[in-house]
Amino acid sequence: MWIHLGLLFVCTWVLPFCAGVLPVRIMKEEHRSFGMIWVSGWFMMFAMFQVLVVPFIVAQQSFSLAVRTYSIVISAISVVSLVIGRRALKKSMDNLKDSRIENGQLPVMILVIVLIALQLAGAFFLQYLDGDDAFYVATSLTSEHMDTMYRFTPYYGANGELDIRHALSPVPIFMAWLARVSGIHVTILCHSYISMLFLLLMYMIYFQVAKRLFPNQKKNQWLFLLFLSIWYLFGNVSIYTAESFAFTRTWQGKSMFPNLVIPYLFLWMFCMAKDEMDIGEWAMLFLTTLAATFTTSTGIFTVPILLGTEAVIIAVVKKKAMVVVQTVACLVPCLFFGMLYLFLK
Repeated sequence: MWIHLGLLFVCTWVLPFCAGVLPVRIMKEEHRSFGMIWVSGWFMMFAMFQVLVVPFIVAQQSFSLAVRTYSIVISAISVVSLVIGRRALKKSMDNLKDSRIENGQLPVMILVIVLIALQLAGAFFLQYLDGDDAFYVATSLTSEHMDTMYRFTPYYGANGELDIRHALSPVPIFMAWLARVSGIHVTILCHSYISMLFLLLMYMIYFQVAKRLFPNQKKNQWLFLLFLSIWYLFGNVSIYTAESFAFTRTWQGKSMFPNLVIPYLFLWMFCMAKDEMDIGEWAMLFLTTLAATFTTSTGIFTVPILLGTEAVIIAVVKKKAMVVVQTVACLVPCLFFGMLYLFLK
């Protein structure tokens, strides 16, 4: 058991952290923190999975071959990233040492941590069977046991043609990869560990947003997280809200897109509006659009609408036409996978 848990820890903590060092290394100094490294590493893993595994799915190759290829490549990327970007670790440590607790900040911090801990406990102990598990978790199980990807119908196990509707957003295959590498059953993984992990990742993303909204105002950053945690606690006004999805469908792409991708996307959109984009920030925006296509086909057209609208407004108001070119370059993944879907459909 401890070996399986150790492998899971490596896949979900060590690999993302190592993979995120290099992108943060080329970002502006205000983004160099351990939280940003971990978040950026996850989006690196999502983006690389999309790039590497979708060709195997379209070519109808085996799941085992995709697992081996992705495992080798992401491990190599993590090692190279850690070696080349190690200076970002020192800067992150320096920023952590220089941090000070403001007056009135500590009670808010404690309250936020308690609320998040309660949500994590609820995600673990109060998880129930979601109706879409008949497709998503079953797809992960089918991929792992039949060594195929999107070929067998998960509802009744019949062999058929490639399910192109879902094949270009391979979140279930990613969960199957975690299960195969760690040796833990994918249903157990999704209904316990992944639920807590992605909730923690979500709040870490929001914390990065808070630091950009309230620079040098640490108490306000934690007040922002307090507002968000309360918002999510009482956001179950419908079964279709992002807040409901965050707790009941955490491991599904339709939950990852609004709760992970969109907040991270808005972080870089805010930086675009403030003229704070450097090569590292543009690179992460590109990876974010790739991650959007990884989670759900909705991201293929939603992200271009959001980014395109902002780029046009910035170009007109600030008279910076180059931002449109840079934004279009970041939207290449959405355009590519959108055309691929139409071609294969």
